[in-house]
Amino acid sequence: MSIHMRDIGDAVLGLFYWHHAEDEPELNDDQRLLIEAYRSGQVPEAAWQEPLEHDPTLAKYWRRNPVH
Repeated sequence: MSIHMRDIGDAVLGLFYWHHAEDEPELNDDQRLLIEAYRSGQVPEAAWQEPLEHDPTLAKYWRRNPVH
């Protein structure tokens, strides 16, 4: 059996991105995709503020998530 660096990287990434605190809201796929698009610079700041105003779950997650 061999361990590939990609497998280790995926496991570590999973620990950081998918760990949810007890009171942290659960995001759906669209919300996660929007966050990743914003973090990668594909969504401008003005466009990012609109979903935060209209989606309380997304806004709650964004306020509690320490990685922006």
